[in-house]
Amino acid sequence: MAKVWYSLRNGNIIKKARTWDPNLSQMFLDTFRGVPVPRGGMIADEDYNLPAQQKPFTLGATSNPLTWRVKCNRENFNWITTSASSPWKKLKPGTAAVKRDGTTTGSYKDTEGGKERTYRVPITQGNKTRDFFVTFRNSSKIEKSTAGTEEQEKGSAAIFHFAVRQNTKWQRWEDIVSSDVYDDLVKIFKGDVPESWLISYFAQQKVLLDEVEPPNMAEFDHSGPNSFMDFVSKLVIKKFNTMYSLGGKKDSWNPADIWIIKKADQPGIVSQLEAAAAGKAGTQTIHEFNDVLRNLYKSGKVMGISLKKTGRIAYYEKVNMQDSALIPDTSNADFNFNVRMSDFTVNFDIDPSTDMFSQDVKIKVNTGSGKYFSFQIKANDSAARNGNNLKFEPTLSGATSARLGKAPVEIVTELLTGPGMRPNAGFTNRYQNYPGNLNAFEVHEDEWKKKIDHLLSHEGGISTGNTNRTTEKALEAIKESYGKPMDRGTNVRAKLMGIDFFYEVSKLPSDKRNEFMTDMIYLSQKKAFKKKDYFGPFGKIF
Repeated sequence: MAKVWYSLRNGNIIKKARTWDPNLSQMFLDTFRGVPVPRGGMIADEDYNLPAQQKPFTLGATSNPLTWRVKCNRENFNWITTSASSPWKKLKPGTAAVKRDGTTTGSYKDTEGGKERTYRVPITQGNKTRDFFVTFRNSSKIEKSTAGTEEQEKGSAAIFHFAVRQNTKWQRWEDIVSSDVYDDLVKIFKGDVPESWLISYFAQQKVLLDEVEPPNMAEFDHSGPNSFMDFVSKLVIKKFNTMYSLGGKKDSWNPADIWIIKKADQPGIVSQLEAAAAGKAGTQTIHEFNDVLRNLYKSGKVMGISLKKTGRIAYYEKVNMQDSALIPDTSNADFNFNVRMSDFTVNFDIDPSTDMFSQDVKIKVNTGSGKYFSFQIKANDSAARNGNNLKFEPTLSGATSARLGKAPVEIVTELLTGPGMRPNAGFTNRYQNYPGNLNAFEVHEDEWKKKIDHLLSHEGGISTGNTNRTTEKALEAIKESYGKPMDRGTNVRAKLMGIDFFYEVSKLPSDKRNEFMTDMIYLSQKKAFKKKDYFGPFGKIF
């Protein structure tokens, strides 16, 4: 038996019947005008093709002619077969009668215990009249044979691709059927494309072209090996699944069904996103990753699109496209803030009120948009005696000011020693490893002289306050600050830890230094983000 692909609803039933005979098309039109359930109560076979020759329709024959099959619900079946208004009921026995072995054929035949009725209808093709057969089946299940979600989304991708590449703007959804892309849709759906999906595709592409304006060379990537969808899904799950409880599902982060991307740009974009997620587990945040995607979306390089089946009208909405509440945008190609050595400050000035210098060191990260982050790095407990580990706490300043969260100190160290950074960095956030008094300092003074020399000269050198621009004066200030009443064994230790931290960061290449400081800013906000902020940016067609 030939495959039956039930997918044709009212409009397409009429259209298909018209290809064979106008009178047949009119009969179906009259049917839909009369049946009790005109919408959703009938569905027809798309796979049927009119054969070159038909078997004669013979009452009592054991073999049935090839028929065009139509499923009906009970109410519609009863109306078609019994109502005086039914155009099928009006077919009289003997219509287009053909005698075969003395038997006169009639207009219909019942089979399957009365669940099916096959009508013989005369149709005219050219100057010839031939028999056409339609089987109506009483069925409680008349759902269309639909493709799965994957096929439907592939269909959207095919429509978008064709519309953009061919610069096509269809005027009606019916125009899709007569275009070259329809053959692709049939292959994707493995049969007829339901009318409702053609209507949805038409609405989707119209709003996409109106709102998004994808570049002509864009690809509409859905799934499969080497696809962008496959890459970004695996990367997010690998790097962020546990941290953000994604449940191993990409859609828990971003429900985009397709991605608009220029294939020529894909290698660079892949590298950029890999860099945004690089490092040891836990040293990166999904928020930085999302901000990179936001920038890519704004530039038209990568746009994730979530697709919902629509009616005749579709709408477009940008979702999660607002910049992070505390992170200003950056136009840098690598999405990292530019941090110079002069942005690092170690103030060696002696305060007359305490006879020693301050314990903190600072980093200023300029965003280039009138805002900047100021990192203050000092002992977690400034009043502690005999030492305390460092805390890393930034403040966003400029038009507005906001104190961000502390960067998790254990992650800062992991970030610094991660792949591509300083795996053998000597800095540890452990105050016991640093000299707590002058005698202990002087034992290792040459090592500290080397580090301060480097910081004062590397790439123009760090900032040091109002005075003490020489290593000798810096060393003098360190020695002078030891043992003062406000020191408590913590003050100078914290300063040396900050110097050591700066020394290791200065050893990074400038691009890695920028990346490291950008990551530090995101890490400082990790605890401040709410779960809703985990979601990535995308456009939604609905």
